[in-house]
Amino acid sequence: MMAEEWKRDQLTTTTTTTTTRRHAGCWWRWRWSVARVMMIIIILLSAPTPAAGKTINDNNNNSSLDRHQHNRNYNNNNNNDITRLVCPMAFHELGERCYFYGYFPLNWFRAAEFCHSFGRGVSLATIETATENFYIKKWLAVNGDHNTGVWVGGSDNGHSGKWAWFPTGQLVDYSNWGPSQPSGGDQHCMYLVGGLLGYQWADFHCDFDMHFLCEYGVNDVQPWR
Repeated sequence: MMAEEWKRDQLTTTTTTTTTRRHAGCWWRWRWSVARVMMIIIILLSAPTPAAGKTINDNNNNSSLDRHQHNRNYNNNNNNDITRLVCPMAFHELGERCYFYGYFPLNWFRAAEFCHSFGRGVSLATIETATENFYIKKWLAVNGDHNTGVWVGGSDNGHSGKWAWFPTGQLVDYSNWGPSQPSGGDQHCMYLVGGLLGYQWADFHCDFDMHFLCEYGVNDVQPWR
């Protein structure tokens, strides 16, 4: 009889402990999800530092992306010699482009989705000239992830060895590949390698989580050539 009571007590204790752990695990997962959402909201709503770039601070009801596009179109239509670049909130002005740096690691596909969630014209960064590459490397040398690297919009998914920028489908012309890169195999997504390589380009597994770089003003989608 005492043995039966002991087993019953043990079962009750085990069940209670398991239930407590399950509730604790759910609570911590919920707390982490809320913290992550709040972190993203803070990043998006915080104006960049003066060293990072300019922000829009007017009080009209248009989105910052729409205002930026309006300013660019106005300058182009009036043939001004000096184009006034005003980046959307939370974007950094690097050279003549606007970039958002994702400090929270995502895989390449989720990073692309996150960039697209800003609205039209925003995608993982494309690097089409040596000048663009220079400004990005210079900024990342101070602010980037030196341990792994940073996702950008290049990929040869579905067309092995034929690298293009997504989502435009424009083939990579200018390049700054690191030694023995791209290495091929099942590494189909482009990133900028931190550390000793100084943010040269390389390919890597697309499902790996790392920081990423979004760009505003990516060209219209083109057929893959």
